[in-house]
Amino acid sequence: MGDMGSTVLMLVLMGAAFYFLLIRPQQKRAKKQQEMTNSLQPGTRVMLSSGVFGTIRHLGERQAIIEIAPGIEMTVVKQAVVKTLTAEDDEFEYSDEPAVIDDEPTESPFDNIQPSDFIDPKPSDSRATDDDPTDQSSTQK
Repeated sequence: MGDMGSTVLMLVLMGAAFYFLLIRPQQKRAKKQQEMTNSLQPGTRVMLSSGVFGTIRHLGERQAIIEIAPGIEMTVVKQAVVKTLTAEDDEFEYSDEPAVIDDEPTESPFDNIQPSDFIDPKPSDSRATDDDPTDQSSTQK
């Protein structure tokens, strides 16, 4: 009878360890994620599960429209948002001002290519050997 009692006790201890080491921490993470998802508001900077940073523009029940760059938006499921960002988390700052583009054309390395650049050099006689199958002089002996 003592052998059966120790087996039952071992199973109970393993079940408790399984619960406290695996199930309970996962439930805490899921609850924290759900709270963060429910607290999202338009204008919040977020990071998606893919590593993309953006600003929430519109929220629905299941989806959110995220602006990832000025004027570029994408629709994602709300569960893709894994983190809300603080000012310290953002390495770069974006403004709504259009970028100033330098109108001076830059010189391309392909602008000065001449047809003579593509002519293959003639093979020299020093490269021909007896093992060369294209060498006709060794077969006409």
